[in-house]
Amino acid sequence: MERIIADRTSKIDASGIRKVFALASSLKDPINFSIGQPDFDVPEPLKEEAIKAIKAGQNKYSQTAGDAILKKRISEQIKNEFGWSEPAILMTSGVSGGLLLAFLALLNPDDEVIIPDPYFVIYKHVINMLGGRCVFVDSYPNFELPIENIADAITNKTKM
Repeated sequence: MERIIADRTSKIDASGIRKVFALASSLKDPINFSIGQPDFDVPEPLKEEAIKAIKAGQNKYSQTAGDAILKKRISEQIKNEFGWSEPAILMTSGVSGGLLLAFLALLNPDDEVIIPDPYFVIYKHVINMLGGRCVFVDSYPNFELPIENIADAITNKTKM
């Protein structure tokens, strides 16, 4: 039988949080302190603006390359803040997709990526699937990243 799933998926293991969710599902009335689901409603002014936009017909897909006005404002801020002459701006819907594109564009096999720990689980999996190597830098107990800890993690294979 032909294998449907790519070999690189073998580099993905179940995330710790998913294992905890599975365990919690067997408990009676567990309290979920995990992934930041809001416990409040959308503020009324935001709801009203969204309704106005929908009624005005502003409910289409955005430009594939991203909203031109937003890209211009981001470009201006980068120019002002960092002095870059023509920054390339790529808009994505969500961080995970954007990071995947960045990793695909920048990583070669055996390149190292420094990742502050704790981290979002997808980072490790994408880097591993692309043949990169994760180098974790501990930020515990205060979630700080002293520059010397990052400097100690840099090698001649560090790409990001």
